[in-house]
Amino acid sequence: MTSVSAHRSTSGPTPTTPAAAASPWHRWTAAWTKQAAQITGRADATVTVTPAAAGGPPGFSYPATAQIHIDADLIADPTIADPRRPAHRSKAPVAYGVLLHECAHVIHTQWDPPPGVPPVVREAAILLEEARVERRYRDTRPRDRRWLRRATTSIIDPADTPTDTPWSAAYAAGLLLARVDAKILYPADVRDPRRAITKVLGRKLLNGLRGIWREAQTVGNTDTTRMIDLGERWCRLLGIDPTTSPGLPADDAATSTIAAAIAAALDAILHNPADTPDPGRGGPRTDVPGIHVDTDVTWVERNPVDAERHAANRLTALLRRARHREPARTREPSRTPPGRLRTRAAVTLAAQRASGAIPTTQPWQRTVRRPVPDPELTVGILIDASGSMTDFAKPMSSAAWIVAQAATRAGATTATLAYGDRITVLIPPGRRPAKVRDMRADAGTERFVEACAEADRLLGLSTPGTARLLVVVSDGHYVNPDDSQAAITRLHHTGCAVLWLAPANNSWPARTYEHTTTVTVDDPTTCVNLIGHAAIDALNRA
Repeated sequence: MTSVSAHRSTSGPTPTTPAAAASPWHRWTAAWTKQAAQITGRADATVTVTPAAAGGPPGFSYPATAQIHIDADLIADPTIADPRRPAHRSKAPVAYGVLLHECAHVIHTQWDPPPGVPPVVREAAILLEEARVERRYRDTRPRDRRWLRRATTSIIDPADTPTDTPWSAAYAAGLLLARVDAKILYPADVRDPRRAITKVLGRKLLNGLRGIWREAQTVGNTDTTRMIDLGERWCRLLGIDPTTSPGLPADDAATSTIAAAIAAALDAILHNPADTPDPGRGGPRTDVPGIHVDTDVTWVERNPVDAERHAANRLTALLRRARHREPARTREPSRTPPGRLRTRAAVTLAAQRASGAIPTTQPWQRTVRRPVPDPELTVGILIDASGSMTDFAKPMSSAAWIVAQAATRAGATTATLAYGDRITVLIPPGRRPAKVRDMRADAGTERFVEACAEADRLLGLSTPGTARLLVVVSDGHYVNPDDSQAAITRLHHTGCAVLWLAPANNSWPARTYEHTTTVTVDDPTTCVNLIGHAAIDALNRA
């Protein structure tokens, strides 16, 4: 098994030789050294871009000295792009993502396992560190998610999980599924690996491991004790006693279905254009695999008006307030102040000292506030583009922009789809819409059931573990209302809340469905509080 510590070291780096300085990669080395210094805030940061040794990691870093090595084979040709130009990063997305991953280690990895820690605990702690540093990095630079997502295709190796054993399955979960909670990967990216991992570990054990890696993502950069403690908890949850079995579990030669699922998932991430720039003005996306694009669904982009911007600001504040969790307050004993002195414990401590015994009593008690991770929020937005929505086309486009803009600013994962004769992805997951897209609603029918399935595929709306909200902008008049109700009911039973924004049309009243919160909308900018409360309810049920 390849260790996740293979790309990080506490020892001093190898000095750069004159031959390396004169290599064809010197432009990349100079440009990325400058970028690394800006990103990490360290003037001594240096980056060396050079072909790695056979079997070497794609990136390597020395956090103590802020030195980073990037495998030039990830770029292949030094003339493919100008590394000084931000627009050229898309020509080497994996390599640039690896650079950001190593920068995250330089910034946030300020601890090292102390001597004497069992190797299995050390490996588990360093495994948890991978998603932790990427989560911390993304919190300050959210726009770099697209590059970190691409970097996983090189950083994660299916050979890391060669067997379908609990240790390998947990290892895969810590590498792949933890990055979903770190908001680097999308739920749809790991759907097949999640099934394979769950089949080996079971839901209960996987949920226990998830609690550990989510807690690890809240740990401070220098808290060695907590990271080692979490590594030990990881091992014991898997039935490994580090005191009697300190070494890494042996891997038996076997075919791994988990490795096969990971390889397929990484290949899909590498070629999935969900994080590529939007298409040109006035046309739908045509490059998303699995989407049948309806060329009749068109739009005209415009700048949002003041009322829409103010509505998005109000909804952002509501969502952020709903996601926030107050720190948990716990009481714990202490040997020294501050705190409250417990008289009985103090008397016991005095007696232990007087008798010459080793003092074990902790006479003080203090209250400790520990951070609680904010729940994740996923919002899917479906827009009805059928002919019955013609008069409501502009308000529904405005409502979609307000919800998507506010949700992404509040840290939620969102995607916006339009459904008519076929399905169109208007805004892919992770993209914040800059402009309002006023759509035409003139499709002959509506494929609502297929739209729900596609939103579920992109966002994992039926996957428990996060707060999920589906916002539907439609009058509800469908050819197959029974099938539509069944699709809504399925999502409802998995814990996904459904908010239905219906047009205010007295001559053609909207159809209502069970298991939804229906809001009649005339002006979307006035219904922000209702949308916010629906999202709050979804968060409270998470």
